[in-house]
Amino acid sequence: MLETARFRLRAFQEDDAPAIFRILSDQRVTRYFGSPPMSDPAAASRRVQRTQAAFAAHEGIRWAIVPREGGAFIGSCGFWRLIPEHHRAEIGYELAPEWWGQGVMTEVLRAVVAYGFSTMRLHSAEAQIHPDNTGSRRVLEKVGFMQEGYFRQSYYEPHNSEFTDAAVFSLLASEWQPPE
Repeated sequence: MLETARFRLRAFQEDDAPAIFRILSDQRVTRYFGSPPMSDPAAASRRVQRTQAAFAAHEGIRWAIVPREGGAFIGSCGFWRLIPEHHRAEIGYELAPEWWGQGVMTEVLRAVVAYGFSTMRLHSAEAQIHPDNTGSRRVLEKVGFMQEGYFRQSYYEPHNSEFTDAAVFSLLASEWQPPE
């Protein structure tokens, strides 16, 4: 478990599935995911199980975001692609739209990145986003990530039958400025 001023970051629980489905079935949330919105509530339960299994197998770590003052799952954040031989991991996140624009993901991402550099002993963290995702770009830049690459038509989205670009951001442990 991690804590920030306003949020608790905890392990996924099966009873998070309804909130996960509500968030990931929203086209606004999945717009830049490269996959369609969830259409089956059972997919949310499978996501909980995959997240728990990835943690148990040391293949990823993702936290459920819940308000400290009580409340339900409002999103998640974590390292979903670990590359241990290079001390590198890719970060990902999503947040319920009613929480957008309130500094939630910036606050949470700072705690997750701090954990990655201090506890996981990562050398670098990476994020790949759709270039049009200006909200995600702002969050990454506020935390200290810098764009280091741009891959043209690097992802194929079968549900749209199109290739999309990816902007690649990174943050090195030596550049990390923990919040005061």
